[in-house]
Amino acid sequence: MKKLLNRIRFDKPFLKFDLKMKLTTLFLLTALTVMHAGTTYSQKNKISFNASNMTVAKVIERLEYTTDYRFVYNVRSVDLNRVIDVNAYEASIEVILNKIFNNTSTDFKVSGNHIILTPRKVSAEKPEEKKPVADFIVKGRVTDEKGMPLVGAAVADNGSGRGVNTDFNGEYQIIAVSSETTLAYSYLGYVRQEIKVEGRSVINVVLKEDVLELEGLVLKTGYQDISAEKATGSFSSLKAKDFQEQRLNSLDKILEGRIVGYQDGKIRGTTSMNTNAMAPLYVIDGFPVENTRLTPYNTIEENLPNLNLEDIETITVLKDAAASSIYGARAANGVVVITTKKAKEGKTNISFSSNLTVTPYRNYTGNLTSSADIIGLERGWAEGNPNLKTANSATYAQSLLNNAVFTSLGMQTILNGYAGNISQTDMNNRLNQLGSQGYKYYDDVAKYAKRDQYFMQHNLSLGKASQNNTFNASITYKDNQLEDMYSENQTVGINLKNSTQINSWLSLDLGTYLNYGIGDTQYYNPLNPITIPANPGYKWQPYNQLVNADGSNFVSTAPSRYNNFTLNSMQTYGLYNMDITPMDELGRNLTENKNFLNRTFAKFNVKFSKAFTYTAMFQYEFASDRASQLFDRDSFYVRNKVNSLVTVVNNKAVYNLPYGDIVKETNQFSNAYNFRQQLNFNQTFAEKHDFSAIAGMEIRHSKQEYNDNTRYGYDSQALSFTAINQADLLKVYGSVFNGYMSINDFSLEKELQNRYVSVYSTGGYTYDKKYSLSGSIRWDRSNLWGTDSKYQNKPIWSVGAGWNINNESFFDVAWVDALKLRGSYGIAGNIAKDSAPYLTAFYYANANVGGTYGSVGKRPNPELSWEKTTTANIGLDFSFFKSRLSGTLDLYNKKGQDLLASSQGIPTEGFGYSTYYLNNGEMTNKGIEVTLRGTMVKTPSFSWDAAVLYAYNKNTVDYVNVKAPVYYLQLDYPQAYPRVGTSFNSIYGYQWAGLSNTGIPQVYDASGTAVKYNPGQIDAIKDYGSTVPTHSGSFHTSANYKNFSLSALFIYELGHKVRNTFLPMLSNNYNGALGGYVTDITVVNNNIANRWMQPGDEAFTNVPRAVYEYEADFNSESRTIYSYADINILDASNLRLSNISLAYQMPKDLIKRVKLDGVRFNLNAENVYTFAKSRDAKYMLGGFISPSFVMGLNVNF
Repeated sequence: MKKLLNRIRFDKPFLKFDLKMKLTTLFLLTALTVMHAGTTYSQKNKISFNASNMTVAKVIERLEYTTDYRFVYNVRSVDLNRVIDVNAYEASIEVILNKIFNNTSTDFKVSGNHIILTPRKVSAEKPEEKKPVADFIVKGRVTDEKGMPLVGAAVADNGSGRGVNTDFNGEYQIIAVSSETTLAYSYLGYVRQEIKVEGRSVINVVLKEDVLELEGLVLKTGYQDISAEKATGSFSSLKAKDFQEQRLNSLDKILEGRIVGYQDGKIRGTTSMNTNAMAPLYVIDGFPVENTRLTPYNTIEENLPNLNLEDIETITVLKDAAASSIYGARAANGVVVITTKKAKEGKTNISFSSNLTVTPYRNYTGNLTSSADIIGLERGWAEGNPNLKTANSATYAQSLLNNAVFTSLGMQTILNGYAGNISQTDMNNRLNQLGSQGYKYYDDVAKYAKRDQYFMQHNLSLGKASQNNTFNASITYKDNQLEDMYSENQTVGINLKNSTQINSWLSLDLGTYLNYGIGDTQYYNPLNPITIPANPGYKWQPYNQLVNADGSNFVSTAPSRYNNFTLNSMQTYGLYNMDITPMDELGRNLTENKNFLNRTFAKFNVKFSKAFTYTAMFQYEFASDRASQLFDRDSFYVRNKVNSLVTVVNNKAVYNLPYGDIVKETNQFSNAYNFRQQLNFNQTFAEKHDFSAIAGMEIRHSKQEYNDNTRYGYDSQALSFTAINQADLLKVYGSVFNGYMSINDFSLEKELQNRYVSVYSTGGYTYDKKYSLSGSIRWDRSNLWGTDSKYQNKPIWSVGAGWNINNESFFDVAWVDALKLRGSYGIAGNIAKDSAPYLTAFYYANANVGGTYGSVGKRPNPELSWEKTTTANIGLDFSFFKSRLSGTLDLYNKKGQDLLASSQGIPTEGFGYSTYYLNNGEMTNKGIEVTLRGTMVKTPSFSWDAAVLYAYNKNTVDYVNVKAPVYYLQLDYPQAYPRVGTSFNSIYGYQWAGLSNTGIPQVYDASGTAVKYNPGQIDAIKDYGSTVPTHSGSFHTSANYKNFSLSALFIYELGHKVRNTFLPMLSNNYNGALGGYVTDITVVNNNIANRWMQPGDEAFTNVPRAVYEYEADFNSESRTIYSYADINILDASNLRLSNISLAYQMPKDLIKRVKLDGVRFNLNAENVYTFAKSRDAKYMLGGFISPSFVMGLNVNF
């Protein structure tokens, strides 16, 4: 893009700005003390610059565009039309300027980021007297090629150096030095023109738009920087300005919808059969960063790396083998390379941003059964129950009450009415009152237990660069108030970087990132269903409430939940009270979290010559995650825990667990170090032969440690606890509440270590900017696969080629700015961090016979190897119509082999139905990726840009040596038992056969017969598509008018399925008192209102009839087969308005008055709306979650 050459406006010194925030001032002063700020600049930074057969004017424009230098000169002092050639690699700005102005009449001086051009001094001679020339007035209009006026275009007289700017209509008037002078016309983004006046008093000018070609884009791999014209691999890249419109709260939200092929945290589909090994590798400033954590459940979890997102300068996603294989055995899932900002030479840059995000609490009730629906179902249970129509109905009803078979308010009201405890009139009045409550319980939860979410985020960044030092610092503070009333967290992240040019051949980079966070997590959730362990402890319905009408707190009493035997035992043995007051429980048993993370790095850069450089770099990472959960002695959790372990001996209660607070402390520590040294070569011969190569070695070690410890009878004031006999407690089985303990109720300890040693090399050659070849090879050794050289010495490699067609002499198409064809082929690897070639086991104390016993976690596998993914990629990059339309097209085929996949255990080895992992799978991902970006309209005051991303991915399992031995494993654990020829992400089910003539769900068995029972046959289970979208992408549009900008991001996902788990059918639970299954009347999908009611309805509805436990058609598996039927496998295709943003940039002339460089206000809405095929599909996709609203401010000082 063109720069204005004629006039430079110098800003007033930054330090006169009055900083009023004390914290900000303290931070700035601290940062400034470690900076080496110079008052003069010799410009030690190195620049690579090439120009062939180019005018001096064009060279100046190119330098201004590709660097931060600005030229100041009088047009009469410089021969701008002189044609020159400049060739410089990693040279200082002085060297480049010498090449431009050597042996000319122009001299230069570098001052900061300004280059001042002056006439070269010559021996004094008596100047020749010239006759004065009368001024000559020229006026006219400057427009673009469409005739739109260019407001603020510069018009300068080359003879006098005098200049003016065009007005709002593009018009100008200038006093020229003579009628024969030359006028220069320039405008940002347009080709500069010089026109001789030749006596004309009116000159209208049309400026043509300038174009920046592919060579201006630099791709960063983490090992080297590659210009786009030389790249042979498949890359996608983002700059900070590409996502400045949105709130920077999450890295995946930045990538989603902006990187083609990135979907749900994965790049180009699912490349592994191990769910713990599907995430891409993240690299920050050249170092891999892996935020791996252990869990208490024999698994690991991969998290996004921590960093101050405001520090991001570029993000480059490496997709194919030529781009990513340099990362070896961790590259098959793609690599996300992040580089952080580096200060530019000149004045100190300070920026501040702040935003407030509000997410109103919303619990969608549009698909829930209401109080009236529930009362109707409960009345239906009574009306159809034959046991309530006999002479013994009162005895039957009282028996159900005594055994606490039904504990909801509605059912107990009905049973009390039939038992004669209340009158039928009182029963009906009470039921009518409950039925009129609507969604009272949800309303109370929203009022007393939930709240709107608030997210505050502030960032302060500072950057300063001098002649030999560059310093950056940033601090980000977040304060989050979550929807649970007692859940909140605060974090602070500090990033410091310093780069010093020690001498002409040695530089040192140092950096550290620290993140500290604290927070509370609420334990008690009154909305959890009674069927899961972390439930509120009582049966709730929409007509329940948390606060009574008189303002007192609702209490779920023990008599409303327990049978007579339990109640009598509690009274006889004096057990602790088992009443539950939900409002009191909300603030109890909170988990306090404290997290600390640090990454510190050092880089040495040695320059041996123009061609050879050497880099040595080291990074150390440490993280500590601590959690302490104090279970209050007054909480229901503690009372229930103590009572559940009470045994009765000699008709007396024995409290085996001491009564008091219970504290569970969890600690997780992780540390890692990464060392890399690398020799770099880069040289151009004869101006046509460009060679580059690197060779290096790398060592990485990481370790995760996890432990938790639970203490009973804890006193938080005295920091004391009661000693317990764990071995004896493991033998206890409660007499009243049937409680027991496991070893994990006391403590758990885990450890994981990964080690790698690697050597690698890459090379590239480009001829005459037309043809490029590249290749890479890497060997990785690790403790994660077998020690045999067969597995340790397998190379990972790639080759690639590129052809810049637009640089060919025969290619002369005016509207094509760039056209490049590229292809690559190679191998990338993938690992499972929790796998090893040796036996892993878990050990426990044996409570029955004493001693220790072990449990096999993973069997030994000396043939374990890294997963191999072979990728072939063909791509096309293009830019048309002066970059008004640009894009990429990629076709790829990824063949995964030696994938870690399930293999059936051998029963005689004690594995039964259990599986273990072997390099046992093969899988293919084929796809297409298209990116189109265009500028639809562009005028001086208005522009409209749009971008469309489209990705197609088809995943197919080619081979796996495992089959589900029983039907429920195929249905419940499909990824452990993938089927050859289907997608690894397939969703399986039974084929729906409709409702029977009595309203009972039916499916087809393996023979094609409609059955009402669970077929229990593997062959009856069908594949109904993938849970991962086949087609995905986005549409982004941005309109700018003067200082306003409006943008929107739409994300679409097509061709995938989701199982509807919120069904319009009643479930059932086993009841010990009755010795059988009992219908569970609870909140279900309100489509139950459309259920089968009478014969013939099966022709119009697929919603089963409400069947109660006393009916002959009752089958406890009816809901199971209905849930697995394909009628409940929904089309999950959706379109989501992900983000909409309105921003206002304050006028520059206004903010300059208050000594600021820029002020921008923005309003955003996130997760605005989701369009889906059906209400149920939208609900399963989270489409009814409330949108978030963001208010933001960005200030540059």
